Amino acid sequence: MFLTVDIGNTNIKIALFKKDRLICNYRLVTDKKGTPKKYKAILKKLFAKQRVQADDIKAMIICSVVPKLTSVLKQALFLLFQKRALILGKDIVAPIKNLYKRPEQVGQDRLANAVAACRKYTHPIIVVDFGTALTFDLISAKGSYLGGIIVPGMDIALAALSKKADLLPKIVLNKPKVFLGRDTVSSMKSGIVYGYSFMVEAILQQLKKSLARKPYVVATGGGVTLINNFCRSIKRIDENLTLEGLRIILENRNC
Repeated sequence: MFLTVDIGNTNIKIALFKKDRLICNYRLVTDKKGTPKKYKAILKKLFAKQRVQADDIKAMIICSVVPKLTSVLKQALFLLFQKRALILGKDIVAPIKNLYKRPEQVGQDRLANAVAACRKYTHPIIVVDFGTALTFDLISAKGSYLGGIIVPGMDIALAALSKKADLLPKIVLNKPKVFLGRDTVSSMKSGIVYGYSFMVEAILQQLKKSLARKPYVVATGGGVTLINNFCRSIKRIDENLTLEGLRIILENRNC
């Protein structure tokens, strides 16, 4: 089995694969103050349900955009399984040609997305990841990583709106029932969801012009379900794209 971990600013996503089949996956709230012992206890409870033993795990990989937690999760996994997890970008490199001007600046989660997208979908590809940051990444017809765009995610925009505007409340974001808000909460929901929908669609249309062939557009991340119906360019939602990319990277290493 392969164990993959994606450490994000908001959530930590974990998956267990048997060859290319997803056995189980979990989503934890990112606790930047968490200790190896704390995360070991959490993981132990999760994997106990699957009766996973140390001998079942062939290899483990972590990609992280939270440097403080990278070593914490690595230690937690070692305490639990007595095996060392590989860190993407440090111990192992994503098998994709990276054409960024400074390749080391590309987030490893974005490269994992690109690897999975290259394996699963027709090239060229645009990957849209609705995470803490909203990212757009281009993969060429030849399977090379071309570059991308980074925008504050919807939750960041909403939090900033509530924090900077004294009269605007903190709200839970979900799909608005109407386009034109008739109260503060519905107006905020409409502004974020429709505003981001239109922005995403406009960016995708502009990115398509930079490619010689029509790209396949795949989206991932927790916020995608809020705006997917309003973005015609998105052809597929792939919730586990990053985790699958990590599995493919491990699989490629073990071939």
